[in-house]
Amino acid sequence: MDLSRLAKEQTAATVPITAPVDRAGRIGITNPRLYVPVIGLILMILLPLAVNDAYYLNILNLMLLFAAVGVAWNLLGGYARQVSLGHGIFFGIGAYTSTLMQIHWDITPWVGMLAGGLLAVVVGFVIGLGVFRLRGHYFAISTIAFSTIVMLLFVKFYTVTGGAQGLSVPLKNSFWMLQFDGKLPYYYIFLAVMLLMVVVARLIEKSRLGYYMIAMGQDEQAARAIGINIPRVKHTALAISAFCTAIIGTLYVQYMYFVEPAGIFSVPMSVEFALVSIVGGLGTVFGPVLGAFIMKPIVTLTNDYLGNVLPGLNYTIYGVILILVIVLRPNGLIGPVSTGYRYLLAKLPGYKADGKGGTKI
Repeated sequence: MDLSRLAKEQTAATVPITAPVDRAGRIGITNPRLYVPVIGLILMILLPLAVNDAYYLNILNLMLLFAAVGVAWNLLGGYARQVSLGHGIFFGIGAYTSTLMQIHWDITPWVGMLAGGLLAVVVGFVIGLGVFRLRGHYFAISTIAFSTIVMLLFVKFYTVTGGAQGLSVPLKNSFWMLQFDGKLPYYYIFLAVMLLMVVVARLIEKSRLGYYMIAMGQDEQAARAIGINIPRVKHTALAISAFCTAIIGTLYVQYMYFVEPAGIFSVPMSVEFALVSIVGGLGTVFGPVLGAFIMKPIVTLTNDYLGNVLPGLNYTIYGVILILVIVLRPNGLIGPVSTGYRYLLAKLPGYKADGKGGTKI
């Protein structure tokens, strides 16, 4: 099995865009491969300044937050094909750890999120010892079981966790305590975290670990036969994914100012992490970002405006979108979007089809 060939076989995420580079291999400023992403980033930075309504700014924040956690989930569920429906465990551990440290010891969430990330890695290792013995649907079901167990434990030990009533984050507005008067500062923090997650995913994808994860995800027995240490790869992927998910869990609770077991450890929360990746494109860097940017506003707006009339409508919409994507675009929506992006670059000034270079989404 050729690991390099396996990585290249993710055609749904690969956009063979050719564009000119200089003799040193650098992309010139007039190359659309450079200035189009820069323009996109500038637009994202300026976008919240044009949104005067706090409600719509909140939707933008949630889009970025779930895009980031979707990328974190995709490291395990997408590249390694270990479809976890219990990532709410790590999300909740990050949220509760930072909140408890802030309540009892007045420790900044910037430190609390690191502690939560490390604790999530430890918990993930323990859970992985059991669930990684299973495959396919059995693996997914086992992660749901662990998520339910953890939720019940947090409800049971109410003297520490606040039980079913949850915990409220102490109000101390400052950057050090990761609290602000408005929603705008959160937007830029979430944007930075999402971009950082994209960079992490891209680096892992191009690394030896990334090739091992892709090989294992496509054919575990063949990967084992050529000498890949499957348990080590699984645990490493889970550790990275759990750590990043816990970090984002801390950001989530600092944004919401409240956390409860029934919400943050719930199966629907974990399923939402998976859905944004499945809809966008499993095993791709920008697939979860695309999925979150599509799913979150549609479901949020529908639930807010029609939720009282048709309770549970958001779950119905999730199901309909998921079915349509699986039937019509089984590799996710990133494929046609990548094709459109390639077509756009080809039409812009500075593009030359010289057969060199490429852009992977």
